Amino acid sequence: KRIILTVGAADYFTDCWCNGRHLGRHEGGYIPFEFDLTETLRSRPDGEVLATIVFRVEDPMDNREQPVGKQWGWYSSVSGIWQTIFLEPRAATFIERFEITTDIDSSEATFKVFSTGGTDCLVEVSAPDGGRFAQEFVVNDGIAGGSVPLGSAILWDPTNPQLYNVQFTLRHGAETDVVHGYFGMRSISTRAAEDVSAPAALCLNGEAIYIRGALYQSYFPDGVYTAGDVQFLKDDIASAKRFGFDLLRVHIKIDDPLLLYYADTIGILLLADFPNFGEGGDTPLGRRRYEETMRAGIARDFNHPSIIGWCLFNETWGFGGQADFMKLINPKAPNTGPVLEPRAPGTKLQNVHSFQWVDQMWELAKSLDPTRLVEDMSVVVWEHVEQYGHTRTDVNSWHFYTNDYAHAKRHIAEVVQETYAGSGFNYTPGFAQGQQPLINSEYGGVGALDGDVDVSWSFKFLTNELRLHGNLSAYVYTELHDVEWEQNGFLNYDRTPKTFGYDPTIVNQGDVLPMDAPPISRRSPGEEVEISVFSSHFARKDRHDVTLHWTLSGIDSLGWATDRLLTGSKPIPFPQYRVALAEKISLRLPEKTMLCTLWVRAVTAEGVLVARNYVQFLVDAGFPAREETLSALILRTKPHTWTSADWSGGSSERLEAQTDGSCYGDGHGFFEYQFPLTADEIADATKIIVLCEVSAHREGTPQTDSFAFPTSFRLLLNGVRIYTGLLPNHPHDAAGTLSYLRGGRGAYGYLAHAAVEGELLRQVLANAGSNVFYLHCVVPPDKVPIGGLTIYGGDCGRSPVPPTVIVERSTAMEPPVRF
Repeated sequence: KRIILTVGAADYFTDCWCNGRHLGRHEGGYIPFEFDLTETLRSRPDGEVLATIVFRVEDPMDNREQPVGKQWGWYSSVSGIWQTIFLEPRAATFIERFEITTDIDSSEATFKVFSTGGTDCLVEVSAPDGGRFAQEFVVNDGIAGGSVPLGSAILWDPTNPQLYNVQFTLRHGAETDVVHGYFGMRSISTRAAEDVSAPAALCLNGEAIYIRGALYQSYFPDGVYTAGDVQFLKDDIASAKRFGFDLLRVHIKIDDPLLLYYADTIGILLLADFPNFGEGGDTPLGRRRYEETMRAGIARDFNHPSIIGWCLFNETWGFGGQADFMKLINPKAPNTGPVLEPRAPGTKLQNVHSFQWVDQMWELAKSLDPTRLVEDMSVVVWEHVEQYGHTRTDVNSWHFYTNDYAHAKRHIAEVVQETYAGSGFNYTPGFAQGQQPLINSEYGGVGALDGDVDVSWSFKFLTNELRLHGNLSAYVYTELHDVEWEQNGFLNYDRTPKTFGYDPTIVNQGDVLPMDAPPISRRSPGEEVEISVFSSHFARKDRHDVTLHWTLSGIDSLGWATDRLLTGSKPIPFPQYRVALAEKISLRLPEKTMLCTLWVRAVTAEGVLVARNYVQFLVDAGFPAREETLSALILRTKPHTWTSADWSGGSSERLEAQTDGSCYGDGHGFFEYQFPLTADEIADATKIIVLCEVSAHREGTPQTDSFAFPTSFRLLLNGVRIYTGLLPNHPHDAAGTLSYLRGGRGAYGYLAHAAVEGELLRQVLANAGSNVFYLHCVVPPDKVPIGGLTIYGGDCGRSPVPPTVIVERSTAMEPPVRF
């Protein structure tokens, strides 16, 4: 047999020597190639065969005319061997590759086996249930094949990834070549909408599906393109499914076949991008290299059931318009020569030859693989940034990024409204919408240059808005994991999880209850509100006898939590494979300041929770500096009204604190606040309660994760220590809902509650000054950890509780509920 060395992928020009003899040179960075070692092997006296193999891989600095994906100045370059290398003993006449096309309606698979010769090929299939099927085909001109009936088909889908094993035996006289593989019985198709002018629905195995995708850049801290261990790949898929995603868009990279194997076996859909050439690489050489890569990629991955579509190009990458943006990312990039035909950033691609070629590549891809969706270009349509439109395509896709609820709501509604049969919206002149499914192929609230900030807040309201529209068939959130300097993932770059403050599957599963309301709004006391709740029922299991339950809960300005301010329920229609109005809920909000949460839940007659969601309201009756009740005097202040402060690492400016609704100090130090209290007002005091929401303070606003930033904390009242504790972190996520209401980034703290009574109360009263109490919020210099301090006001952070002193005069009050 021949001894064949296969390289999965090496970037970009690869030379190989065996025992000093040059075997050949390969060009390309993503596709497999091989060398025949047979004639260069050396036999040793003991019978062993020796092969000393040397590779030289060159990846030019000027890679504009190469397929590079995000290596073009965006992220680190790969360069070199990045996929598996293996040796294989191979018969002289052998199977080169095979294609398997499945038909779930006729319950058969069609095989096409490509070989270097031979007389016949035996195809043996093992079904997931143990069934066996076999058929023999004659080889003609190096191709053998035909259809094999499989009885009752066992379908593959992400929730039940059933696979058939197959063995091919090629015969050539007494010689045989045996190859093993697998396939899944799976179809991807479209179904026309009831309204003939509306976009069609995507269907998986003949049933409508609302695909929930995440952008997957497949970069790794220890290997860039290469995972340090296959467990990374398995864990990435498992994490995506845990968050509610059923698709990964493998972004402008032909990925390692190991990823595709685990997608097939664990169960997740893939949208596979092809890597673009570099900016200015739209030249005859760049086009040739791209086409060769695309052809080889489709051939290599044709049989993976997880892949439901090919995306040929992303945004105008490589066609111009990115040069100035790249300077913001990498201002000191090495000069590799003049940019080839650059276009001004933000302008529409006007080169008729470019989009004609894109259309030709779409036609070529469809001829190579008519079984899958082919997207010509995943495009940007975001107000003035109308860089490119579709030509011929199987899906009408678009991208958008915003962290503004109202902006997103208008934009999504506009795209849906403008997408109808015959519309030229989102298309290149000369092309128009037919009945292609409408999908969002990139969205998010954190763009590439926004830094390390929380994504949980925007993910919820953006996804909620997308799920309100039944004419959409899919979305792809940016992204599953952070990559180097781009930090908008569900996971950090090292794959440690981020904290969301809620379960992402609330809006990211087959069945959801999208609510037509902002995530939080400021409301007047006693205001009447009406919230429209919709059902978006796309899970495979149909649901009947569904009841909608709703509950309004709240926490007031003293930290008291009320679980059931209002409740209700009503049977609702829950139609499958569509979005429908479930109920309009009318509410009368409380008369006092409260942070209220309206929870809705869809429950079956058997008690199965099908879907849930929530929105919030800040009922703003104000935060009076002085409030008297029958049994207590309540004094409040605002964070920016400190009377004295001293911090080793600096602190907020007063105007900054007033604007933000919170103040901070770095390192160790204190803020002092004064509360006016006369001797008469404290003469019959039985208890003093101090409340404040506080956290550590670190630079930046990274989303909460396992990397905590704690600080020691003390409260002193009139110089008497009344509270000592550890503040675990400076968190930023969707739990910081009031910070987002103020326009912040979701910072929040922990509700510190100090009850002063007995001997401690006597000390505090004894130290009282003239008509004033002094409250010191302290990070001590002699107690680690020293992590600064943030103090939150009543409409900032997590709870509507500003720094508060409560003087109880007679009847003891229950302490506020901690959370």
